[in-house]
Amino acid sequence: MRIAILGAIGAGLYLAIRDESDSAGGNTWAHETPGAPVSGQAARGLRNNNPGNLENNGIRWQGLASRQTDSRFYQFTAPLWGIRALARTLKTYRDKYGLQTATEIISRWAPAFENNVGSYASAVASAVGVDQDSPLPDDESSRVKLVAAIIKHENGAQPYPNDLIREGIRRAYS
Repeated sequence: MRIAILGAIGAGLYLAIRDESDSAGGNTWAHETPGAPVSGQAARGLRNNNPGNLENNGIRWQGLASRQTDSRFYQFTAPLWGIRALARTLKTYRDKYGLQTATEIISRWAPAFENNVGSYASAVASAVGVDQDSPLPDDESSRVKLVAAIIKHENGAQPYPNDLIREGIRRAYS
């Protein structure tokens, strides 16, 4: 029941940030739309529109909420911005630090002092379709699978549609 509710919440958030009024007829994405309210029972990352649970380390991400009331994790105005930050961090891991396997990425993303890195890396690699110690493909489909797997692991559910994840990734790479 909880997963179905989270899925409905995610769909509501997705619909709330879509802007169908683009005069060219294509989809655009709202920049500061908070989206539908998220239940207080939803995972912290979903409530914060930060589905990767990025810790607040002072980076001034696009789409940050003006008030940061969570003492540990960033809060974004909409899920799109949290997904963008997640994807941007993964891009930095690959480009700047040379991290290419699920084990390397998750070891940095979710350190062993508070996570079971092996289990997390295995789940992420499996979602992408590779061994956890093999390089992850760097294509759109694999990026979507990777981001979705991290969201699911961090929150216990992945309620966002793939086109929302794709848009967050596109913005991270542009």
